[in-house]
Amino acid sequence: MISIILLSAIFAEQIAAQDQNKANSGSFYSGIGFGAPVDQTSPITMGMGLSGVSHFNGFTTNISNPAHWGLIGFTQGSISASLNTFQISDFNSSAQNSVFGIDHFQIVFPLLRNRLGFSASVTPTVRGDFRKRSSGLFNPLPGQGSSVRYDFTSRGSGGVSRFEAGLGFALTSNISVGYAFSANVFSMNTTVRPEFSLPQFRSVSFNRKMEGYSIGHRFGFFAYKRNLIRENDQLGLGFSVTLPIEIETEQLVTAFRVVNNRRTLIDYNENSPTRNGVIKLPLEFNTGLTYNLSRFVNVDAEVLIQNWSDALYSFDPDQQDYFKDRMKAGVGFQYHPYRSEQIGGLFSNLKYSLGVTYDTGNLEINNQEVETIYLNAGIGLMSIRSYSSIDLSFHYGIRGTESANLVKENIWGFKLSLNLAEMMFVRQRFQ
Repeated sequence: MISIILLSAIFAEQIAAQDQNKANSGSFYSGIGFGAPVDQTSPITMGMGLSGVSHFNGFTTNISNPAHWGLIGFTQGSISASLNTFQISDFNSSAQNSVFGIDHFQIVFPLLRNRLGFSASVTPTVRGDFRKRSSGLFNPLPGQGSSVRYDFTSRGSGGVSRFEAGLGFALTSNISVGYAFSANVFSMNTTVRPEFSLPQFRSVSFNRKMEGYSIGHRFGFFAYKRNLIRENDQLGLGFSVTLPIEIETEQLVTAFRVVNNRRTLIDYNENSPTRNGVIKLPLEFNTGLTYNLSRFVNVDAEVLIQNWSDALYSFDPDQQDYFKDRMKAGVGFQYHPYRSEQIGGLFSNLKYSLGVTYDTGNLEINNQEVETIYLNAGIGLMSIRSYSSIDLSFHYGIRGTESANLVKENIWGFKLSLNLAEMMFVRQRFQ
């Protein structure tokens, strides 16, 4: 009986007392539903905070648009990582924490040079990394006796990872298309430790593990036009479409208990209707324009739309009701002095980027959208012997609000990307 009460309280009350929740690891909002969406930025545009869906560079991988893979002439590889620090506050307290993670790994190589290219990559698409505390009251015997106060400390991590392979094909010299097939693996582990005001209720930690996988499909298009307004300028248009993904998920709720003087792992939801469920990632449409005023200067603008109102989280309909359609828009600017034929100093071998993005968010809680605005800046160090580079970007963001019993997050972070191209992968003909 006590186990049933504990299990019911864990699922019913974790989100109910939101004014008393506080994240202590990662974003507070990544603990709602099955995680927060992760936006991928290609190395060439991450200093602007943009995905690079319309920005083609023949010597740097592009994770956002499969159509770009058909235009490459050299084998390319990249890996990026990020570190984010969250300063979190509500109307009565604050906390600060940091999270490090690998953003993506990708390798692209031409099957037919500048005509047909293949890409393989690993990226997170949804990520949860949180620690929060919930408190409230419940009555173990309704109508009899006094209520019992509980405090739950929950810590969870995981999300959806995408293992993707795809092809890009150049239809003409300035139009290309692409397709990618992916395996999407969902895994989330949450440990819950309860504390009760009455000693007869034992504090036994529960572990909640959710797993599942499904296949996905993504399509891309890219076209560009030279000498549009002035000599040597170029306008690029790109978009990608990611189809919805439904993942059949199994949920295990387990805890160790002493049974007949032996420590035994107990499965609490073996025959429960909450054992199996569905999570659904929404349809995504990402589009952008890139205008190269010259070989030294370009301006990018992008819009990302995700249909989160159709997303599913069958394990908790209350949390699913927080989902809403999401739109993210941004603009950015880049300067490439290293492309000059004149020999310069260190600062002439760098690429400079600036950008700003606004995100309506995928959550609406207490009639309040969880919005985010980011300011971005980046530098890229170009190799003098090959087309390889190292890109470093910085960002500062504000997410959420302290009103409506919500949480405000000030976010500082940076990303580092190592990009290998051409001579790093091409065998030398002469030693």
